[in-house]
This record gives sequence, C-alpha cells and structure tokens, in this order.
Amino acid sequence: MMGEKNLQTLLATMHPVQRTGEYVYVLWPHGKPLVPGIEAAVREAEGLTVVLPRAEADELGLKYDFVAAWITLEIHSELEAVGLTAAVSRALTDAKISCNVLAGFHHDHLLVSVGDSARALEVLAELSAAHAADPEPAREVKLRSETPDDRAAILALTAEAFAVSPVTGLPVEGEPEEVDLLRRLFECDEYRPDFSVVAEVDGEIVGHVISTRAWADGLELLGLGPIGVTPRLQRHGIGTALMRETVIRANAAGERGIGLLGSTEYYQRFGFVPASSMGIEAPDTHWGDNFQFLPLALWPGGVHGTFRYAGPFVATESNPTSGKR
Repeated sequence: MMGEKNLQTLLATMHPVQRTGEYVYVLWPHGKPLVPGIEAAVREAEGLTVVLPRAEADELGLKYDFVAAWITLEIHSELEAVGLTAAVSRALTDAKISCNVLAGFHHDHLLVSVGDSARALEVLAELSAAHAADPEPAREVKLRSETPDDRAAILALTAEAFAVSPVTGLPVEGEPEEVDLLRRLFECDEYRPDFSVVAEVDGEIVGHVISTRAWADGLELLGLGPIGVTPRLQRHGIGTALMRETVIRANAAGERGIGLLGSTEYYQRFGFVPASSMGIEAPDTHWGDNFQFLPLALWPGGVHGTFRYAGPFVATESNPTSGKR
C-alpha cells in the first residue's frame, strides 16, 4: 500500500494515539539474548540501544534515565515524505516538549516525557486542526458510470484500499478478498451498470462504489459495497461524493432502499439506520446494528424479512464490507 507524501494532507489527517504504559531507552548488555518485549532497537558502534516497557526494564534490572509516553501518528506516511517530522518536532519544541522520533514502515512514533504526554497530544491535535482548516485547493472530482475498460484500474484501487482489513485493522496477506468479490459482481446477473460509479481526479480513477440487486421479503432492493477510495485521498470527501451519487441515482431509478454493512458512525450521515429497526434482518445475525438500511423515496413500508445479497456475496466467505470506515 502506498503511503501519503503530501505534507498538508499528512498534517491535516494525522491522528495521534497514545499507547498504554511507559517506555524507556536502555543500552542492551553486550552478548545478552534479546527478549520479546523490545519495541525498537538501534545498533551503533558503541552498542545496541533498545526501547522497551519500563516494567520489563525494571524486571531485567536495566538502567535508564528517560521515561517516555509512546504516541503513534496514525497516518500512513511514505518513507520519502518530506517535512512531517520537522513540522511535528517544531510544534513540540515551541511547546517546550522534548521528543524522540521513530519512523516505522507504516507510521511515525513519538516518545515524549511521561509528564508531557497530555500536552503533547493537545499540541498535535492543534497542529492537525490548523492544517485541516487551511486545506489544499480542492481538485475537481468527476463522477461517472464505470465501463469495462475501467475495471483493471478499479481492481487495483480496491486492492490498495483494502490492503488493511476494515474488520481487523491489520495488513492483509495476498490479494484482499474484496478484489475477487468485485470481479464476480461485475459478471453476475445482479450487476447493475448504472450503480457502478467511479470517481476521477485529473483523469485518474481514485474511488469506486458498486450496488447490486438484492431482496428482502420479495421486494427488490440494492446492496451497496464494496466502496473504496485510494488511501492517499481518503478523508477528502470522495467517499461522501460516491455515496451521495448512489442515493441520487437510486431515487431517480425508482429503487426502494439500500442495505449495507459498515460503520454506524459514518453511514448515519447519509440517512442509514440499523436495518432491524426497519423490519429487515441481516444475513448474519452477528452483524448487529452495523448492518444498515436506507429507505428511499418510494419505500413502501411494512417489509419484514432477511436481506439477501447478490449471488457472489453468498458464495464468498467474506463479509460484504461496504468500505474502510
């Protein structure tokens, strides 16, 4: 998965999260086998420096001076990104907070004095908010129906968007299952070309959403998902634009309602409610309120039954996740 390089976007969308516990730097004893609790290590000519939880250092009888809180910036920055470390360090320096930076493959990590952790989180939140309030000039997003010529780009985008599982939050090994699901949705009888929508920026496909024929209690409905946005442009309103376009098209076509599985915090802004409150049960009872439904303008009411997705959803073992929310 490609990381974000744009400094404005990195600062506006970074989400600082403090890990539990206290951490220390120690000089690891020469020749001593490493232990599982080590979180980071740097080898120098003078020896091996490791970072590990304070409790483990105490248990091992290792000496240390600096006791730190560990803050992770939850934004996937490209290793070649320029300016993020400098901007963060400058903001913390201005607040008179000492900071040690560890750059991981996926995230940047900050170790600050335990006593400064609360203030450091405030400073980082203020830095992010300041850049979110002064965004880059918006680039025009074009929405249109998908064509067969778009599918290679759509599948590549979907692989990138779902490289981290929306269910577990962990990196996916191999091809995300949403990619194969999407291939089969393009070919199934329930495919509706007017409800396969791409978002373009400067001629590049950067987002896609698909809705396919579904049913409940014999009534034809739409099942939404997957929806994906290229990671570097997430939180830029592209997913919102795709969702709104889907609702507009569905109402114009006389559809009755849309079902999806996803975050209740995100999709409620579009009018989705727990499907069970509308008399529609999820295909899997474990989904609970995350299985949601949007009644459209021609919703007849009085519908009771289990939602049935298009055939490829039934054939796959995956949950029909609507998106990375």
